[in-house]
Amino acid sequence: MTGIRDCSQSHGQRDHHSWRAIAVTLSHRHRRNLTLAVILAIGIILAVLPVSLLPQPWSDVASNAGDDSSRTMPTTSEHPEFTGPHKYEALTAWNNLHTGLGRSILEDGVVTPDELAEVRKAYNECLSVYGMQAKTITDGNGEAIGESVVPIRGSMSGRQQSSIIEQCRTESDYRWLEPLATAQSAEQSTKESQ
Repeated sequence: MTGIRDCSQSHGQRDHHSWRAIAVTLSHRHRRNLTLAVILAIGIILAVLPVSLLPQPWSDVASNAGDDSSRTMPTTSEHPEFTGPHKYEALTAWNNLHTGLGRSILEDGVVTPDELAEVRKAYNECLSVYGMQAKTITDGNGEAIGESVVPIRGSMSGRQQSSIIEQCRTESDYRWLEPLATAQSAEQSTKESQ
């Protein structure tokens, strides 16, 4: 009987040892995987941290531009007495202007080509911060027929570019004064041709 008992004990001891070997093996694998995960996480942090500290003026544009966080200048019931066929457009523009430059230009109700050039300069200064520049497209007679915004450095998605363009158009008052200047110029050209 002792032979049977010895056999069963050694078999039990073997089972105990094999479970212990499996546990130790799993423990080694687990520690190795955990060590690799920690090293990988530290490597990612060390790679991302310096990049996140670099200036990226466009990084929060989508949230700024999308939620109308750009504030207009405070308006009161007092505004210039706009007259003429574009008086309502001028009043709408006045109530949405962001800059003192825009207000000083629109006070007389007319946006001249030279005044529009000042606003376009402010618009391009805003765009240049983000590595873009607006170019005026002209026809064969030198008349402006549109605009193209081109990247001059950096790379952004089309969505980011669109958000920046809208933000800069609004913050420089180009958004409101350019259409008004175009309408006034077209009206002036019509009067001159008659």
